[in-house]
Amino acid sequence: MSSQGFNVVLRVDVIQAQGLAAKDRNGFSDPYVVVTIGDETHQTQVINKNLSPRWDASFDAIINPQNPPREILFTCWDKDLLGKDFLGEFKVSLEHHWKDITVGYNDTGNKPKWYALENTSRPKEQISANTHVESNENYYGHGKRPSDSSSISLSSTVSSSSGRSNILGLTFLEVTKAEDLPPEKAAVGSKFDMDPFVVISFSKQTFRTRTIQHCLNPTWNEKLYFTVKQHESNFFIKFSVYDQDRISFNDLIADCQFPIQALIASADSNQLPKNINEGMVEYVMPLELRTKEKYDNLPKLWIRGRFIPFEHLRHQFWHALAKLYDSDENGVLNFVELSTMVNSLGSLTDRSIEGFFMRYNKDPRTGELTFEELCECLEQRLLEEGSNTASINNGETDTEHLVELTECPFCHKPNLQKHSVADTITHVAICASTDWENVDKFIVGDFVTESQAQRKWISKIISKVGYGSFRVGANNANIIVQDRITGQLVEEKMPTYIRLGIRLLYKGVKQVEAKTTKRLLETLSIKQGKKYNSPSSINDIPSFIAFHQLNVNEVLAPLESFKNFNEFFYRKLKPDARTLDSPNDPRVIVSPADCRMMAFSRIDEATNIWIKGQNFSLERLLENQDAAEQFHGGSLGIFRLAPQDYHRFHFPVDGLLGEPLHIKGAYYTVNPMAIRSELDVYGENKRAVSYIESTQFGKVAYVTIGAMMVGSIEFTSKPHSHVKRFEEHGYFAFGGSTVILLFQKDKMEWDEDILANSQQPLETLVRVGMHVGRATALY
Repeated sequence: MSSQGFNVVLRVDVIQAQGLAAKDRNGFSDPYVVVTIGDETHQTQVINKNLSPRWDASFDAIINPQNPPREILFTCWDKDLLGKDFLGEFKVSLEHHWKDITVGYNDTGNKPKWYALENTSRPKEQISANTHVESNENYYGHGKRPSDSSSISLSSTVSSSSGRSNILGLTFLEVTKAEDLPPEKAAVGSKFDMDPFVVISFSKQTFRTRTIQHCLNPTWNEKLYFTVKQHESNFFIKFSVYDQDRISFNDLIADCQFPIQALIASADSNQLPKNINEGMVEYVMPLELRTKEKYDNLPKLWIRGRFIPFEHLRHQFWHALAKLYDSDENGVLNFVELSTMVNSLGSLTDRSIEGFFMRYNKDPRTGELTFEELCECLEQRLLEEGSNTASINNGETDTEHLVELTECPFCHKPNLQKHSVADTITHVAICASTDWENVDKFIVGDFVTESQAQRKWISKIISKVGYGSFRVGANNANIIVQDRITGQLVEEKMPTYIRLGIRLLYKGVKQVEAKTTKRLLETLSIKQGKKYNSPSSINDIPSFIAFHQLNVNEVLAPLESFKNFNEFFYRKLKPDARTLDSPNDPRVIVSPADCRMMAFSRIDEATNIWIKGQNFSLERLLENQDAAEQFHGGSLGIFRLAPQDYHRFHFPVDGLLGEPLHIKGAYYTVNPMAIRSELDVYGENKRAVSYIESTQFGKVAYVTIGAMMVGSIEFTSKPHSHVKRFEEHGYFAFGGSTVILLFQKDKMEWDEDILANSQQPLETLVRVGMHVGRATALY
């Protein structure tokens, strides 16, 4: 084709669907479509409760004609609160498009077409889609402005590989005031008042207001902001009111949660805000008291908030910079002004800057660009680069970048070049919107979890001395995980003596693998098992429930029916306590347990990031050379059960179950600090290996690993039988424990949010039956 050296714009319209399957109990589905074009992924909006939805969505993709994609993949999903259900998919071949482009978007011959969804139980289900290709060779270098039909909207989806498309936008909050807080008695003295402050948590970000002394109706007027990513759109913002106390390390008084979706839904997609404070909406939320029986107060919390889509932030970013470099303040930029701005922004060449003027048939020496024209050029350039720091692909130079700021032009914060494009744009957009009215300062946001943010300085010092440093991914005995349902970062509860003991054992002792240490751990585990099998151990059940704040309403049997602690430990749950995601789709992998999960697309990734044992290998883990060879290059999932978890484990896939292989071993803890030490915990510990022959996934290895204080691994399943997802496989007796799943190469892919957390590394708290991955092949 004649467009060699130029990019091609591929426009795809997803119009409507008919006769979709009903996946929800209400007899409907909440469908949306994911469009995959090469490395780019686009998504329609979700249409709630509709089996014949109409999206009327349009997407533009920038295509390299020298290496074009061969097909477009359309996948239809049903959106659920905790995951998604597969409705079907189809592919559209593009090979004939590249041979001869004759049909334009607005041509009368370009008609929508119906496509049948494949791999569904209802073949009549269809989606109407329309595709066309346009060459954009007139976009650059020929001095011709493209027509409206071929221009790219400022709100076009950016390539998923850019690192920006994962960000939905920015949320701004103001914690205004609280009223009618209860009069809390001080730990020392006879005063009944309060020194309140608020801890605000969203996903991995936690903030804290200042403390208001001796006040039951405090006013803070403090503001904060945080980014919201695609997978966080259904998370909640948690507000916790604490009473600062010099003696008791602060007391939780009341809390409430606010859905981030409410702010996202109220965002005005058609209005560009002049400043961040514009359009803030006030919300009054009732606070739930922690000690309801003590007070009749009805406390409330006042907040103001707004959500700004990322497209608006980018637009505001370009406008702010243009205004800064508009030396004569006439609302347009000449070549000198634009060159100065762009060179402070990145490293575009004069030829590229000249192309901005030529795009609008203007002479670079005498012409001027309006702010809107400049925004269009810069947005187009952002789409072309395709990654946060990638150079352009037109052959001019390998060092040309659009955004590479060394410092913020507003607040002069240094080293912005070390941050991603998304972070840089966000920072400058914030600084450009200075109308914060009565704001004293931004809230300090360097806390990891809510429990850390509420601690006094002396409590933090004690924690650091006792348990090690406190940060996400830190190699310490403080275990921090992200709850996948709420998005909150949670500090895992562990008895103090176990926490200190683990730290001393794995950080203070050089010879961890010494026989004495192994014998000590084995003795402790056996003794603890015997203790919890005795009738007197039922007295430990109430304190265990209170310490871990367990929900006893989920337990199937009455608490008084348990004869010892171990029976309670591997308790069964009520049938409705856990549900199976995508019950009709065997291509979906579900979590085998209530656990903290890590997932890696390749096993060598796991050894680089998480499993640090010097002697770890598949051969050692499985104790079978031939079996290990079948999983080389495959994927690995680690599912760690803490003592407070439901300790029965289930099947993640359908298939034929083999006979388990029991392997004797040690009783090392599966605490993350131990896994990331030089000790090969998984290869040393007592374990059992089962294999599942699955139609969808091939051979799957299911490894159950005992740990410190685990008395036994018991199976309730029957070997040589056909098993289904969510069916029970067995249970662990008291203690921590782990399930490892191994999949063969190219058989499956994990969910993106879990993979992203695992790279940090950060464990994700999931429940049994929850969607965690899917098969890559159709069956």
